[in-house]
Amino acid sequence: MIKRTLSAVAGALATFLLWGQEPCLSHVITERWMQAHGVDVDLAQATAALEHEAAQRDADHVIPVVVHVVWNTASENVSDNVINGIITRINQDYQALNYDYSQVRQVFAASRGNAQIGFCLANIDPAGQPTTGIIRTQTTKTWFNPDTETDDMKFAPLGSPAWNTTKYLNIWICDISSGASGGMVTAGYAYLPQGGMAGTVYDGLVLDYLYGTPDRTATHEIGHYFGLPHPWGNGNCSPGDGISDTPATDSPTFSCSNPNLMKCNTLTQYENFMDYSNCPVMFTNGQVNVMNNILNGVRASLLTSNGCAGGNPVEACIPTSAVGTADGDFIDGVILGQINNTGTGSMDGASYNNYLNMTTPLARGGAYTLEVTTGEYFEDIVAAWIDFNQDNSFTSGEKIGEAMSSGEFENISFPFTVPADAVLGNTIMRVRLVFPSDNDPEFADPCHDFNWGETEDYGISITGPASLAETRTEELTIRHGLDLVEITWPQAKEGQRAVVLDAAGRTVLNLEVPASRLVINTSSLDAGIYQFVLLAGETRLTGRFTAGLR
Repeated sequence: MIKRTLSAVAGALATFLLWGQEPCLSHVITERWMQAHGVDVDLAQATAALEHEAAQRDADHVIPVVVHVVWNTASENVSDNVINGIITRINQDYQALNYDYSQVRQVFAASRGNAQIGFCLANIDPAGQPTTGIIRTQTTKTWFNPDTETDDMKFAPLGSPAWNTTKYLNIWICDISSGASGGMVTAGYAYLPQGGMAGTVYDGLVLDYLYGTPDRTATHEIGHYFGLPHPWGNGNCSPGDGISDTPATDSPTFSCSNPNLMKCNTLTQYENFMDYSNCPVMFTNGQVNVMNNILNGVRASLLTSNGCAGGNPVEACIPTSAVGTADGDFIDGVILGQINNTGTGSMDGASYNNYLNMTTPLARGGAYTLEVTTGEYFEDIVAAWIDFNQDNSFTSGEKIGEAMSSGEFENISFPFTVPADAVLGNTIMRVRLVFPSDNDPEFADPCHDFNWGETEDYGISITGPASLAETRTEELTIRHGLDLVEITWPQAKEGQRAVVLDAAGRTVLNLEVPASRLVINTSSLDAGIYQFVLLAGETRLTGRFTAGLR
């Protein structure tokens, strides 16, 4: 039955694309804006010109962000943790620190670019007063139709007015999906800066509270904010988006299952953040040039904003070691899940090594064992921490193990369990080996500058629950198992049905459900986060589950 339903959905996808809502409306609303204001800009031509200007970069500047949460029901009033996760994710994606940066196909590895753009939740508001950078506004609107009410959430009395858009990146999070019909929903949108849009009261991006807050929606929409079109442009192989190193394509790509997919007689780069796929990991060098020239051009006023003048977000400390590894106090191996970094130690190695490009997923509630191999010296203290709350600090409660070495090249194991409330998303694991000498603490400290030793940082991606861990959303109970998810609810109703959507808002399952329990085999689904929607009469229950993220 599931295979038959999947085939039916796949066959109907072309129809959905014709009349359903787009996952991202940026091109449509930008064209609409320019037409309304009598502006005629060839976006591909303008983008090509920006790419070939001298690239201007300044990695010392951070863009202040204000998030307006416009909510009607409690579920739409997303938590600070969700917002902090978005900020963490865009910082990693725009600085090439994302955990999956290395997962691009080899043919595109050389074209990966680092935008070197940072973001912070504003801590100074336009009046010069301290702020959290998060504004919460309750609205009487049950949802905002992105086609006809594109900007209503940006104005009182229904929404939250923008802060000075020349000094802050404004993000609105609200419901733009509940009333949608068809095979797709809009996860988010942003105006491109062409045609006089930059700096207006409409400027910024809108994210759906449900479909636009996980995954890379904000990364994609900020790309538009900095001038990037979709790779397919107006749907023609040439000029496409006008950028020289984004391969020609004439349509979006949703799946990464075919590594040999060709469009316009060219291998499709579905790893690009500006496509619709479920495996985006990169911008190209040409896209980076466009964004940085926009930032130093029509958006240059962001670089003089004092929105982060109260202090940039805390960054993870980088400890030093006076002698370092010279006496054999080094880490020779770290193994955890997909991280396998062995034989790397030496007496002339660096005292700090950034291995954040090496990453592994860890599931909430999952049990794991970290393996650390020491160096040539012994009586060193070995310890490891994982920043489970993603605040860029390593507390005693986040230490997953500590031990004293007793021999050369000793293998030390640290078994641990990921907390059930660990913040979902990308974070850091720190591994340290130090010899405690005079004036040094008699224990491993994640930030102390020791005399002898080495520190290594690795990437960790915290995912949904492992095994049969349970989550509850509204009246749904969701249990994950191996290649299956069980979803139950209190009572079955006549005519109820269920819809499953992927991270792009695309319907992948549409099922009739006669009972109050449903088991979904997830082995046929691409790895990612999915949305489950139960429609029972006038009742609409929603929840999220993961597939392939173990």
